[in-house]
Amino acid sequence: MTAKTVQGKAARPSYPAETRASAVQEVLDVQDDHPSLWAAVTEVAPRVGCAPKTLLEWVQDSGLLQTVDSRLLSNRKRLAALSKAELELENQRLRAENDVLRQACVIFARGPAGGGF
Repeated sequence: MTAKTVQGKAARPSYPAETRASAVQEVLDVQDDHPSLWAAVTEVAPRVGCAPKTLLEWVQDSGLLQTVDSRLLSNRKRLAALSKAELELENQRLRAENDVLRQACVIFARGPAGGGF
């Protein structure tokens, strides 16, 4: 990492592409352990040695975030479809059981066919 000077002021240090890529990957790796992307970024930024805002820009510029989000969305849709199918099967089973119970209630409500117990 090297710092440049611009008109007498210290400019932001430039980070090698490998450092940026590994920092972005680290954020993506720990993101599930945090309530938000910002929380993950603020944890990783000090380890990398950059400002959290800078690291957030790297993550956003990488395009990996959209890929991860679309994969998660796809998995959620698949899970929802699976859950819906399971619920429909369960509903059919419960309706069939209810029909059997209704028929049994009708039979028992008529009383004993042979006269008594």
